[in-house]
Amino acid sequence: MKFRSSLCLRRTAAALAALSIAGSAFAFADDDARRAILDLRETVKAIQADLSVSKNAQMQLMTEINRLKEQNRHLTGQVEELYNALEMEKRSTRDLFGSLDSRVEAFEPQTVVINGESVTVDPKEKQAFDEAVLHLQDRQYKQAENGFKRFAAEWPKSPYRPDALFWWGTAAFALEHYKTVISTQNQLLREYPKNPRAADAMLLVGSAQAASGNLKAARATFQKVQKTYPDSEAAVTAKARLASLGK
Repeated sequence: MKFRSSLCLRRTAAALAALSIAGSAFAFADDDARRAILDLRETVKAIQADLSVSKNAQMQLMTEINRLKEQNRHLTGQVEELYNALEMEKRSTRDLFGSLDSRVEAFEPQTVVINGESVTVDPKEKQAFDEAVLHLQDRQYKQAENGFKRFAAEWPKSPYRPDALFWWGTAAFALEHYKTVISTQNQLLREYPKNPRAADAMLLVGSAQAASGNLKAARATFQKVQKTYPDSEAAVTAKARLASLGK
């Protein structure tokens, strides 16, 4: 009986000792867990702090980027304004110099080609001749006749004069002003017998004579065209008109 009691006591003491050891172990384990949790919290806080710093840095970066974009838009607008102003200045300069050139050209002599020859004429002289030619081209024969008549009077030494006399006679022929035709073409022949218009001028005289009923004079003129200008187209035409008069 005493033996059993002693054995129970020993077992109970061993159990209490085991519980004591287990309690100490659990106590140590709990401390480790708390420290791990605390460390984890600190780590989380550190990460959150880093994230907050990173987020702030990103926001600052975006703010800076937006500011730079705004500056770029502003600078681009300024560049466009300067470019447009420069283009307007260029156009104004071109217009100014173009206007000046036009004004200068209006007074400076101009070089033109008349019947294959380069000559110098006054701008007003050229304008007067061109206007009369335009009237003739538009079949405004009266205006053309007056224009060439006025030109011949105002520019007696003009290199355009032979052509002006010829086209004056041409306009007069269209108006059946045959005396004017004959007088203008004979004047051309007297002043410029070797001019490229001379053969056609003589042919025009013969045509005016024939149209006015002076057939004898017309025949003589057409024969003279053939004799004086045998290699010209006017001579070929004169021959055909002679044949027509003969019929």
